[in-house]
Amino acid sequence: MRWTFLALIAVAPALPSLTGCGSAPAAEATAPSGIKGSDFLLSEEPDGAVGVIAAREAAEDGVPLVLVGRVGGSANPWIEGRAAFMVLDASMSVVAEGEESAEGELCTGDCCATERLACTTLVKVVDASGQVVPVDTRKLLGLKESDMVVVEGTAKKDKSGNFSMLVNHVFIRN
Repeated sequence: MRWTFLALIAVAPALPSLTGCGSAPAAEATAPSGIKGSDFLLSEEPDGAVGVIAAREAAEDGVPLVLVGRVGGSANPWIEGRAAFMVLDASMSVVAEGEESAEGELCTGDCCATERLACTTLVKVVDASGQVVPVDTRKLLGLKESDMVVVEGTAKKDKSGNFSMLVNHVFIRN
């Protein structure tokens, strides 16, 4: 009995790492070395930003674009473990499913899915080779839901009208 107790005391500090309950986020543990959020963050806001709704209508595939929006537009705007997130047009906001929505507000339920699609887009932070950075956005850039961002990059739009952004730089408005 005594040996069992002593063995438990000896391995107890390691238990959180074995069970996945450590203090470090999963993205931090798997983050490739050399990737720094500061490489993607801008200290000054770029000029000429357009909202998501306007960009969906006017953007052309492969053309540089500066986009402004609010992190959100879905119940979970994050792509876990990747530098990718949903952005909602700055003129809109989201309320919880079942809540009454006023003009300029959408709920997170299926009933508003079509309307949300018209005013949201996926933003992918890419490296110099055009690959999505394999670090969670919240860790890489310190973004939080509802943060207003201005992103600089390239529009991706297919023949069906699906629209997303590949970005190299992010400015977070205070």
